[in-house]
Amino acid sequence: MKNTKDFYNKTAVSWADRCYSDETMLPCLKEFMSRLPANPRVLDLCCGTGHESMRLKQLAANVVGLDFSEESIKVAKERNTDIEFHTDDMLNSYSYLGRFDGIVIIAGLIHLPNEKLNTAFKSMAEVLNKNGLILVVVKDGIGKIDSKSYTEIDGEKYDRDFYAHTLDEIIANSKDYFEFIKEILPDDNSDWKNYLLKLKETKR
Repeated sequence: MKNTKDFYNKTAVSWADRCYSDETMLPCLKEFMSRLPANPRVLDLCCGTGHESMRLKQLAANVVGLDFSEESIKVAKERNTDIEFHTDDMLNSYSYLGRFDGIVIIAGLIHLPNEKLNTAFKSMAEVLNKNGLILVVVKDGIGKIDSKSYTEIDGEKYDRDFYAHTLDEIIANSKDYFEFIKEILPDDNSDWKNYLLKLKETKR
């Protein structure tokens, strides 16, 4: 069975076709940007095909995108020639990218089980400036969601490891590095949640 990276390499173009015109995240990105310095340096972590990188750039951010899907990054570079993109895993150290004022990770942590979340938050903390903020968008719930994880495309079976996370799980696994600030634009009718966290003073 093929894995998460295989899934996104296979579906990169279709994600781009759908997401570049979808401005669902724009109000949330605007609020996030309003909390950062002028013309902030922002990392779009798990950026996929770069659709939110594009919007962050339009909101006056100096954006760098990072994703482990080579095909997604290829599309991102084709559609955003003025944005810097890199291929790497969010669980690795990407300190070679330098420091950032903020990080957005939209539907990236859904591919990690709880036991890997701390590593992801550690890597984020390593590259943030003092008072750095992160926007974490997750599916609310507990555990792996089989209906969203397993699929078949062109006769090939994929497991993209789709996990839901509660706020308590996010706080518990980020507390070594971050403090929870608030939920941005809370919507009781949606199980997608937008959480704002701030780098702890002791970590910079």
